[in-house]
This record gives sequence, structure tokens and C-alpha cells, in this order.
Amino acid sequence: MSEQDSLFREVDEDLRREQIAALWKKYGAYVLAGAVAIVLIVGGYSGYNWWSERQAAENGNAHFAAIELVSEDKQAEALNAFSRQAAETGGGYQTLAKLEIAAIHAQEGRKDEAVAVYDDIAANSSDKFLSDYAKLQGAALSLDTASKTEMEQRLAGLNSDTNPWRYSAQELLALTAYRSGNTAESEKIYGELLGDPSAPAELRRRAEAMMALLFKTDEPQSSAPNGSGNSPTQ
Repeated sequence: MSEQDSLFREVDEDLRREQIAALWKKYGAYVLAGAVAIVLIVGGYSGYNWWSERQAAENGNAHFAAIELVSEDKQAEALNAFSRQAAETGGGYQTLAKLEIAAIHAQEGRKDEAVAVYDDIAANSSDKFLSDYAKLQGAALSLDTASKTEMEQRLAGLNSDTNPWRYSAQELLALTAYRSGNTAESEKIYGELLGDPSAPAELRRRAEAMMALLFKTDEPQSSAPNGSGNSPTQ
């Protein structure tokens, strides 16, 4: 594996870790829905409120059970479980189930199916955080095949100063520029990332490695020695 391919793979793996950590930080409370529902029921909720919390608990338990199937490497069963939840629930659990479906497709090499699910979430989710996350994931999976124009369209709006995914979006834009042969633009974006103290440390480390690769690529190639001792033009 070349240095470039190794770096791209590390970018993809670190990007997923950072995104999953951010998702858990905001949405990890969903897995506690069962315990919360029990407390609310014991506290005296009745009627519709009791039913709603019971549904939330059941949805939380179902989601956790499906995640357990993933951890046990039972991908087909997990995919069926998440598909049922996506069809039968709404709101946050439906979106989270779709995200899991897309992740399973991606892990098993079905990139087109994964991108289609991510695009659906990006277009239809009412939660902007998750919608933008899906948009970013769809772009990341399209990096090898999409044109520069398509990548820019996919990442439009994600690299704004207030978007929580802006650094990952900028990194993908830098990689897109590099793959399209626009090393000057790639260097500019990586330079901005390196100069931003708020950028995640791991991302800045990758940016530094890519800058070194870009400078190495830009180095002029010396002419091959002429065996006769004369210059090639003589």
C-alpha cells in the first residue's frame, strides 16, 4: 500500500471515529430511554404520556438490541432489525435506524446503497445535525467516484463557520482538490486547517502529513544524467 493510499485510509477511519464520537455525545441519551420511561411511569404518568414513554422505551430497547447484533457481527439480522425500525417508527429513532442501515451497507461494500440512504436522510431529516452528518458521510463515500463539482455540491454549506462538521468538510474539499489535480487549492485548504487552533488535533496532524506529501509532489524532478557527459540539447 502506498503512502498516499495509507493516508487516505487513515483519514477515512479517523473521520468516522470523530463523527461517531460527536453523534454519541449528542444522541447517546437515546439508549437511556428505557430507564427514563420506567421512572416516568412510576412517577404517575398516565394516558397518552404513559403510552408515549412506553413506545420510547420499546423503541430504545429495539434499537439497542439491533446494535448488539452489529457487535456480534450478525449484519444481515441487524439490517433487518434496523429496516423494521425505520419503517415502523418516526423522528429520531427512524433517522438513527437509517444511519445504521447506511453504515452496514458501507461496511459491506455496497457504497451506492449507502449513499442513497445518506442522501435520503440529508433530504428528509428534520434534525439538521443528523442531516448534515448524513450529507458528510454521503460525500465521503463518493470521494473516489464523484467529480469535483459534485463533491462541492454535496459539501455545500457544511464548511461554514458555525457548522459542527466544518473541519471534516474542509478536509474532504482539500482531498477533492488534490484528486482533481488542483494542488494549489488543496494546499490552501490544508494551510487554513493547520492555521486554525480550533481544528481537531488529529485532523491537523493529517493536514500536516498531506502538506508534506503535496510539497514532495511539487518538488522539481532532476534531469536524468547523460551517459556521454553532454547536455541533452547538444
